Amino acid sequence: SNGTTPETQGGKVIDVHPTDDMKVEVKDEEKKAAEEKKVQKKKKPQGPRKAPKIAKSTHYRLTDKQIDACNAAVKEHYDKVMYTVKARNLFFELADGFDVLRERGRGRFDMELDAFDTPEFDFLTDLNKAAWMPIVRKILGDDAILVHKGAFLSLPGAETQVYHQDGVHLNNKIQKPCHAVNVFIPLVDLDITNGPTEFCLGTHYLGYEGFVRDMCETPTPKAGTPLIFDYRLGHRGLGNSSPHSRPIVYLTYTPASNEFKDSVNFSRKRYKKLGELVDKPLSRSERALKRKREIEEESKKPSAPAKKIPSNDPSAQGADLSTSFNSSSAPSTKPAAAASSAPASTPEASMAAASTVAAASTVAATSTASTAPTAQPAT
Repeated sequence: SNGTTPETQGGKVIDVHPTDDMKVEVKDEEKKAAEEKKVQKKKKPQGPRKAPKIAKSTHYRLTDKQIDACNAAVKEHYDKVMYTVKARNLFFELADGFDVLRERGRGRFDMELDAFDTPEFDFLTDLNKAAWMPIVRKILGDDAILVHKGAFLSLPGAETQVYHQDGVHLNNKIQKPCHAVNVFIPLVDLDITNGPTEFCLGTHYLGYEGFVRDMCETPTPKAGTPLIFDYRLGHRGLGNSSPHSRPIVYLTYTPASNEFKDSVNFSRKRYKKLGELVDKPLSRSERALKRKREIEEESKKPSAPAKKIPSNDPSAQGADLSTSFNSSSAPSTKPAAAASSAPASTPEASMAAASTVAAASTVAATSTASTAPTAQPAT
């Protein structure tokens, strides 16, 4: 009556049309298959991620001149500290670290430079001059302040650092907003050989602090380009297999209204005070170069002009004549002065003195006459 064609099997009439329950089961299976396909598409490939391409910034980065200044300061500080350690035989104390230099793994040093406190480096420390402050304020707020600064130096052959987080969560029950950020500024172009920093993405979230290889990325920016990241983000410096050192400047910011203080990473009290640094003596080539630069600087300085005497100044003319007279008659005036100062105890001595004075008068008279011949000594 309903237009269906029944079939018989074993003497029983079977309806081949699907029931409503069968239709629901088919739909559920199709939905599960579609979801599995979506999951497979979203599934990330195995293995470490490729480093993202980072373009060379023209606005937030350091200038070439600033990069050179930081490089020179880092090198000079390291050389002075190590020469001081050698001069005072402090190699055992070096293992524990000093207030101005600590070893963060073999061949990797964390340094605090007094030079960064000078006006020459206010492009790092001045909150109104640092190029990356607009980004830092966007993250932390307008009251962001600088709480720590320094430099990392990874020497050739330095080993891979232990994975770590610079700071922990301020609240262990709920995820709180970012309370501090680090700014890493490489002073050389980074590549995979000279020990760039590897970051484990997502580890700043509460409960996901563990190291996961598949979530790691290793950016390799150009020199002077800042890397800004959450203070809680897990990271590590990779080994330096290149023949060159890898210096990085680091700065840590936090809101002024925040009560955050890192007494572990930023405390100098934990380390021995090295005291005044010993200047490393210059090598022969460095001394020659220094002398050459001094000579070049002296040659660039303008020479003092000679003082001109006006021709219509009588006092100047008199001084000139007196000078001329004194220079020309110097050999004669000395014995005259000596003779006149000697007592005339005998007539012969008095006659000699008188004749010497007469000779001096004759010389004076002839020097003032333009046409007179050269005076001869009186006899």
